[in-house]
Formats: sequence, C-alpha cells, structure tokens
Amino acid sequence: MATTSDNVAIVRELYDLARRAKHRELRLRLDDDVVWNPAREGAWKPCTNAEEVVRTLLWRAGVLKMRPADTIDLGDRVLVQLRGRGLARLGAKGFVAHLFQIIVLRGGKVVSIQDYPRRSDALAAAGLEA
Repeated sequence: MATTSDNVAIVRELYDLARRAKHRELRLRLDDDVVWNPAREGAWKPCTNAEEVVRTLLWRAGVLKMRPADTIDLGDRVLVQLRGRGLARLGAKGFVAHLFQIIVLRGGKVVSIQDYPRRSDALAAAGLEA
C-alpha cells in the first residue's frame, strides 16, 4: 500500500537521487551516523557512516537498478519493498526475489536501514503481523 507521507517521499527521493548519481544531494538526506545492515550476516559488510551508505545506495540504484516498489508508512519508519536485478545476492528469498527494508528517519534524515529477505521478517521487526 503506497502512501504519500513526508517520510515515504524522502525514501522515494533517496532512491531517485541515487539513480541519478546526485552524491551531494543524497548525502544531505542522511544522518552522519547512519547505519545499514544486510539481510543476512556476512552477505556484505554493514555500512557504518553516511559515506558508505551513499556508495551502497549509488551501487544498488545504479548498477542493480533497485527501486522502491511498495512502501508502508510506519510513523518514524518506512517499510519498503524493492525491485531490481541481483536481489538474491543481497539476501532476498523466493522464486521471484524481493528485498525488504525498514528505513528509520529522524528530523527528515535517514538514521538506519535494515534489509530483510522476506516481507514477514520486515513486518515482524516492525512489530506488525505478517
């Protein structure tokens, strides 16, 4: 279920800026201490600062063509279903691979991103039933 909340708009803009390789504008949407964790431990090294998150977003949106397909506004968090190439490499599961994220925002900036292999995993992490 797509919404048009401010946080959902920020998340969609984040991926749009990354797709267009707008490094500086992208960096302004991230908290300095932002973290990004993979769907499964060891899939890739977690990002622990804004510069690492920028590089990862540029790679995912540019090379892997990842885009937010569906979003759910959860207040200070947004649950995102991603579409794109190479999702299985990042821990996505299923015949048709999907990857889910919970993106936490504070003051209009992203403070954390967590990947999940299944929608049910992301919903459970958000405290919602699958």
